[in-house]
Amino acid sequence: SVTINAASTTSKMGVVVTYTDHAGTATLNTDLKLSLSADNGSNYTLVTLVAQPNFAAGVKMAKANDVTISNTGTQLKYKVEFANQSASKETRVNGVSLQY
Repeated sequence: SVTINAASTTSKMGVVVTYTDHAGTATLNTDLKLSLSADNGSNYTLVTLVAQPNFAAGVKMAKANDVTISNTGTQLKYKVEFANQSASKETRVNGVSLQY
């Protein structure tokens, strides 16, 4: 993502992600992974996403709360990773929201 500048040093973050299973069904933390950084992407902390009720019809939601960031800082970023994508499994991220 682009850098979000926090007003003060951040050591804990949270994230909410909305996504769509365009084909097949994504397995959280395997097919769809998300990492957080507070030092402008020099180091990332992999989060454990937990499924939430659907955001809207066909739009799934997952979150990770109070994630302790290994390298603190003020330049926040997230990274989304996909695995096992093919013609029979395609995951699309609709939005990501950071909490800090």
